[in-house]
This record gives sequence, structure tokens and C-alpha cells, in this order.
Amino acid sequence: MKRKVFRHFCKSIFVNNKIAISIAIAIIIVIIGVIGITNQEITGNINEGKWVKSGPFEIDKAQYNVGEKIFLNARDLTSEDKGIVKFWRPLNNTHWTTHVEIQFNGIDKQQFNYYFEPRLNEWREICSMNDLAGDWLVEFSGTQYEDINFKILNQVSSWDERTFEPVC
Repeated sequence: MKRKVFRHFCKSIFVNNKIAISIAIAIIIVIIGVIGITNQEITGNINEGKWVKSGPFEIDKAQYNVGEKIFLNARDLTSEDKGIVKFWRPLNNTHWTTHVEIQFNGIDKQQFNYYFEPRLNEWREICSMNDLAGDWLVEFSGTQYEDINFKILNQVSSWDERTFEPVC
């Protein structure tokens, strides 16, 4: 009799363990699915800031906050690609001024990377965030490549602790 009870007890534990294991596996599968969906959403959000291209040139996004670096990549330049990349900063709604110039020659270098951070600078009369904010232009002087337009917003990223107080 004791033996029969013991077998029944062992069988019920085994059946209950099978159920518990099945439930645990199901929970793990659901968790993996949720993680996969979340990763796709995060990747999608990152990719929304897609690189903006013109020929072999590209910048990392179309919109920046004050204080963010602007990344320029040039890939697969041909021997005919020779000129100057000019970043034009807006002065007002109708006038711009050259902010950065980068010479390139596809014979010498077929690819390069360049980055800079537009900053306040009293000497260059960039006194406040208002002087950086607006619609910028990237021109590929000496080529037939279309200009790239991008915007710098008059705001600072939440992670940036700098104050950007006026300098002049």
C-alpha cells in the first residue's frame, strides 16, 4: 500500500513538473518574442535618423540639436571627384556664410570621414544658440552632386549639460 501511494506521489510530481516546465518554456518564448519586438522598435527608431546622401557624400541625419556633432562621410570617390565640401550656416532667411570647408580629391583619397560641432564663437560672431539654429546647407563645389539640406534646432539634447550661454 505504501509503495502504491509512493508511486502515485512520484507520478503526480512528474506530471506537475512537466506542466511547470511547459509553462516555464512558454513564458520564456513570450519573453524572447517581446525582446525581439522591442529590439525591432529600437532599431527602427535609430534608423529614422537615416543618413542623408548626395552622390558619394552623406551626413548622419537631417536634424540636429545645438551641441551635436555633424558627421560627413565620403565613400567611393572617383578620380573625377575633386572640389570643396562647404557647410553653409544661415545668417537670416536669405543669407548664409561658410562655416566649414573641406577640400577633397578622389585621385588622392577615395574615402574620408569628417566631423565637427558647430559652436559658439565670439571671433566668428556666433554669439548665441540663435546664430547656430536654422536651415544649413552642404554644397559640393566643383561637382554635379546635389546640395544637402539639414536643420539645427534651437534646443539642446536632454543628455547635454552645457548651458550655451551667449558669448558676445
